[in-house]
Amino acid sequence: MTRAEKKIKTRREVFKAAIKLFNVHGIEKTKISDIAKEAHVSVGTFYVHFKSKEDIISAIYYEDFNNFMNFNIQQVEKRNLNLKEILLEIGILELRFAKKVGLEITTAAFIANLQTNIEMPGNHFGKRTFSLKIKKMLSKLAVGTSKDSEILFQEFETIVRGTMLTWCFSNGAVNMVSLGTPLLENYLNNL
Repeated sequence: MTRAEKKIKTRREVFKAAIKLFNVHGIEKTKISDIAKEAHVSVGTFYVHFKSKEDIISAIYYEDFNNFMNFNIQQVEKRNLNLKEILLEIGILELRFAKKVGLEITTAAFIANLQTNIEMPGNHFGKRTFSLKIKKMLSKLAVGTSKDSEILFQEFETIVRGTMLTWCFSNGAVNMVSLGTPLLENYLNNL
């Protein structure tokens, strides 16, 4: 394994350890030393990859989310689905990722990302590479209609983010995928 591959593997292990411990003990009670121990790395190695717990939360919701979505979008695109079915699958994947990382991490990521967006407008979508794929698909659906592809993207994202926020506000009592799936289906069927 090359040095670059080891670095990626280590980072992935730190992500997995942080997600696990944040969900078991909570963000505040989880120490960086706990994350390092769970990932089988030194505390110094943690700091090579991340500045703080807040930094890893942001990285989970940008880097890890991008990796998850880009990989899974490729898998969905290989299936024999029409564009609306692909977009439905993508929306559901986003909801499943939020569920996987957990309520506290998702809530903390919303707070951190909103704060960062105040300081650096547009930062959010600039870091989300998979959003470009969604935009391209929606622009294909807009061809031959009076619909603006940017508005379609905002509507799609509003359904997904709104569903995530409803889940956060309910403290996880709402089944995010069960709530979001019919909303996405209805939206996409009406395009």
